[in-house]
Parts: sequence; structure tokens; C-alpha cells
Amino acid sequence: MNKRDERTLINPDIKVVDFGSATYDDEHHSTLVSTRHYRAPEVILALGWSQPCDVWSIGCILIEYYLGFTVFPTHDSKEHLAMMERILGPLPKHMIQKTRKRKYFHHDRLDWDEHSSAGRYVSRRCKPLKEFMLSRDAEHELLFDLIGKMLEYDPTKRITLKEALKHPFFYPLKKLT
Repeated sequence: MNKRDERTLINPDIKVVDFGSATYDDEHHSTLVSTRHYRAPEVILALGWSQPCDVWSIGCILIEYYLGFTVFPTHDSKEHLAMMERILGPLPKHMIQKTRKRKYFHHDRLDWDEHSSAGRYVSRRCKPLKEFMLSRDAEHELLFDLIGKMLEYDPTKRITLKEALKHPFFYPLKKLT
């Protein structure tokens, strides 16, 4: 690893900023929320959203910190869904059947041409989630288990933030406190 690739944590303090899109549960929810690269499938599919979409976003940020790049670098919703399918497997049928975004699907499957230039780009750039692991050490396995639970398509099955903090990946931190 050369000096340029090395990442060193200088300040471990975390600052939570930019609450511009924050809403209360009982307030109106805009249909489109969150930064594009961290947008959850239920948001893209206009299925409604709540706190689980934040868990998805944090999962995207965790893998970005791990890899040094975003895994969903796109500004197109159909391409975004294709990247998700390449990394996480097929979208659940019940989510496809519930969406009003029918233009993305044909016969309950993503209408995506893998042989187009965009399709070849997605195929080259994206691979199954576990293949992004840089090591098979236990810590890496635990991190990817947590990320996989955070990137669960179905928001009702996605790990909650409270559950995520109890994930075995964080056990070493509990020993420090």
C-alpha cells in the first residue's frame, strides 16, 4: 500500500449535521428523500418511507468508508436498481408488484439490458456484496454481516438502529466501556 492509499483517523469525534430533510413521523413525507447514492429501494420505488431508509443510508456509508468509494455511483433510478440487484440479488417480487414505478419493470423483473453500455458498466463495477470484502478475517465477516442486514431490501425486515448497535460487530467496543 502506498502512502496515498493509507487512511489515518485524525479526529475520532463525530458531528451530525444537515437536518434539512428531517421530518417527524406525523409530518408530510416528501416522496423523494436522501442523497442519491444512499437512497433506499423503497424510496426509489415510491413505496413510502420511514426510519428504515436511514438504516439503508448508513449501510451505504459504512461500505463506502470500508472501500473508499460509493457502491451506487449513479444518477439514474433504473441503473441504481440494477446496481442493487447486481450487489444484493433480485428485488423482492412483493415490492415490484406494489410500486407505481412500472416503467422500471417488465413481467415483474427489472427491465435492464446487461449488454447495453450502461449494463456493461454495472456488470464491471458491481459484484455480489461479499466479494467486496478485502479480507476473510472475523471482523470483516461481522462488518459485512451487519452491512447485509442494513441493506435488506424489505424495510420491514431490515435491521433497526437499536438492533444494529447490538450486532456482534460492535462487541469489541462494549469491552472498552
